[in-house]
Amino acid sequence: MTNEISSYLYNFKNKVIEAEELASKLNTQIEEFAKELRKEKLDIEFEENFLTILGYSYRLENISQRLFFTFQESVYAIDLDKLMRNEDSERLNSIVYILVLDELIKEFNTSIIDEELKKKALVTYKKIEDRKSSENKKYHMYQY
Repeated sequence: MTNEISSYLYNFKNKVIEAEELASKLNTQIEEFAKELRKEKLDIEFEENFLTILGYSYRLENISQRLFFTFQESVYAIDLDKLMRNEDSERLNSIVYILVLDELIKEFNTSIIDEELKKKALVTYKKIEDRKSSENKKYHMYQY
């Protein structure tokens, strides 16, 4: 399943797909992939990664921008994984980005934000950013 998702996303390399087209033409395939991943309980296994990427997407206020840029990031991540021959990362990115894209497409098409999920995503993303910031402070401390 993840190889199929990875190939699907990789097909969009060097293409620009606007949010409206993503939400109207790609929504069915992305939703099918997401259903299959949920059936395999991969949404639970990779929940923190999902919440992190979803939280990261919320840095943009506009849903069109969130959807567009997250899709571009997913294609870029898969491309990089393929170049680096990093199968574990390719699997992770395939799962997480499809789940995030599915959520963003639902939000785009319905204009309804799952506030509880958004809050959880922002909290998870903030924890990751705080951890990175803390590590960076340690690094800079050793420079002086």
